[in-house]
Amino acid sequence: MDRSSLPPVGLCLDMCPEKERKEREKHQRLHPLEIQNGQPVGKKIRRGKYIIADPGRMVKEYSRPAAGKELSSPSELRPPATLLKTVHYLLMEIWENINERDLANVALAYTFVFDRLRAVRQDLTVQRIQGTEGAVLLEESLGFLLCAPYIVRQLPPEDYCEVLHATQLRESFAELMDCYRGCGKFPRQAEFQALLLLYDLGNMDAINKVLQLPHSIQGNPQVRLALAINKAFMENNWVRLFRLVRQLDCLQACAFHHHLTKCRDQALRTYTHGYSSRNCRFPLDHLAWLLMLDSPLTLSDMCQRRGLGITSGEKPTVLFLKSSFKDVELESPGKEIQLVEMKKKDRSWAEVMKGEEDVHCERVHF
Repeated sequence: MDRSSLPPVGLCLDMCPEKERKEREKHQRLHPLEIQNGQPVGKKIRRGKYIIADPGRMVKEYSRPAAGKELSSPSELRPPATLLKTVHYLLMEIWENINERDLANVALAYTFVFDRLRAVRQDLTVQRIQGTEGAVLLEESLGFLLCAPYIVRQLPPEDYCEVLHATQLRESFAELMDCYRGCGKFPRQAEFQALLLLYDLGNMDAINKVLQLPHSIQGNPQVRLALAINKAFMENNWVRLFRLVRQLDCLQACAFHHHLTKCRDQALRTYTHGYSSRNCRFPLDHLAWLLMLDSPLTLSDMCQRRGLGITSGEKPTVLFLKSSFKDVELESPGKEIQLVEMKKKDRSWAEVMKGEEDVHCERVHF
């Protein structure tokens, strides 16, 4: 085999190569989470004070291939063990310590972890690391990529780009599926096949690929649950879909979360057609329970935005009329007590991202 066709092998044992660390320190391109403790951060960096990097906290940043930088130098690439150490640091040291109520703190941590995980995947791709080593790295990275949109949903566009995040997530899933086609043992393959089905809800290509996998994967409770949710979605069977969604664990719920507003909107359309009558009244609190909404007041606002009437009284009801239903812009995803928060329990987000939770899926039937 021509040696020139072989992929480079990383030799850097630090989370950030020394050359990059010195260059970024020289030009003061340090992230606040990479500087030595006790130094000023943020705007003060630009006020003439020289900031010193903390070598133990610096992590290689993502570099665009078109930037003219050398991406395949062994001294600049991190081998799988170092990449795994880097991912663990980003999740267990950086993300573990964020204050979820402090949006500035969340934004700071998110932009840092997201960029550095892109750099991890870049090193992975340049070295063509696949099989078990590649799968473990991508699985841990995907834990963050699946949970982050729920956690950072209130951040402004300059701190969280939904399109860029979704692109990285889909590309990571595609590379993970390539790893699974290689040699090795993959203890979490069924778990991530199910997560892909939930994230790509209604995608027939993803469903067909899962149905071609060995029975040990197809028959896994998590995969069967995800397939059942997809089936209910494609059949517009919203009662069944939300009943099945209640069985999801926290990581799975985060993968499904971005479909919630669409599913609820489609469910209201279906109920409007099915129960359209001036004499028919549907209990508001029961409908809120069916749609997994945490408050009947939230449902009341959703219905009124769509032109559906709400009767007053001790037990408010919804009046479904096809003629009054209006198309509206979907609500922004919000905090979900039943779907996410109650399933998270007392675990940290880092633990959820790493999959450190017990999964109990009831037996589902097609």
